[in-house]
Amino acid sequence: MEGLLPFAAQNHLTTALLVLASIAASFALTPLSIRLAEKLGIIDYPGRSDHTIHEKPTPRSGGIAILLSIFAVVLLFSLFGLRWFLSPLLPALIVFAFGLWDDKKGMDAPTKLTGQLAASVLLIALGVRVRIFEGAGFFIQLNSQLAYWVDIAITLFWMVGITNAFNMVDSMDGLAIGLGQVTSVFFLFLTIISEQPAVAMLAAVLFGVCTGLAFYNEKPAKTFLGDSGAQMLGFILAAVAILYNPKGFSQQVSWFTPILFFSVPIFDTTLVTISRLRRGLPFYKANFDHTYHRLVRLGWDEYRAVSITRTASILCCLAAVCAVYLDPLGANLIFALWLAVFAVLMIILEKTYTPD
Repeated sequence: MEGLLPFAAQNHLTTALLVLASIAASFALTPLSIRLAEKLGIIDYPGRSDHTIHEKPTPRSGGIAILLSIFAVVLLFSLFGLRWFLSPLLPALIVFAFGLWDDKKGMDAPTKLTGQLAASVLLIALGVRVRIFEGAGFFIQLNSQLAYWVDIAITLFWMVGITNAFNMVDSMDGLAIGLGQVTSVFFLFLTIISEQPAVAMLAAVLFGVCTGLAFYNEKPAKTFLGDSGAQMLGFILAAVAILYNPKGFSQQVSWFTPILFFSVPIFDTTLVTISRLRRGLPFYKANFDHTYHRLVRLGWDEYRAVSITRTASILCCLAAVCAVYLDPLGANLIFALWLAVFAVLMIILEKTYTPD
């Protein structure tokens, strides 16, 4: 095969095979993870908390399924030597472990945060971090030492923020896993263009795993992602966003690309955080005030509410891709427009929300 195909074609073939293998692994291993979760007692029972609406006991095995599927693909394709493939996965094990314990026993917010910060620090130690202010092409220039620590702080904020955002947006069957599909396939597209084969392979595996798992997570779900699944998925995707390096494009037109890619989780987390603080509620406590719940209250049925969030994610990702190919003024105008729409929708959904 290597003698018949040019290098680029070999990479594309490998990437396609990775997607297929990941779909197959996830589809085949999710039933095993469900049985494992049942044996371990990692079950979400109806009425376990005030915000649960499912009617029968459902295993929280999504994290186990994701981990087993990725591990199977790594073994099958012998991917142990790819640094930028493995760097996000090793710290993600910490997030998975904390999330699995939360799914089993429950965990307070400070302990969750400790696990997320520990994973983020390990990620930075492995060389994966934001380099916005350290880049020569950014709008704002700082001295090298200050730029380094500002980028470290941004990395920690980004990793913890997106990890929690994916966990919070997991408010309905198929929602978070669908957003994971959209985000990972766009990262796959962009990392192929930017000639980052290891990162493209990781995005391909994530897309395949999400696609296979979606079959079991769509309503009515046979398994929930749980904290272990939603947080681990968010953490790995957030790391992929940091690793993405658009080849040949100015940082002035690409710095906000990851923000647009995660538009829906960021919007949902910002909306519920502001709303809960306004009402004097803990921002980390689950409730029926997410974007999905508000759309249902406005008269949307469950299927359309989930579909519109996925569609919004696709549109924002497309806007981000277009912005990369524009001049700095045009690209940043797109981001400014996104911010304006973001703010208007937030005001509308908050004003029309009437808590029980």
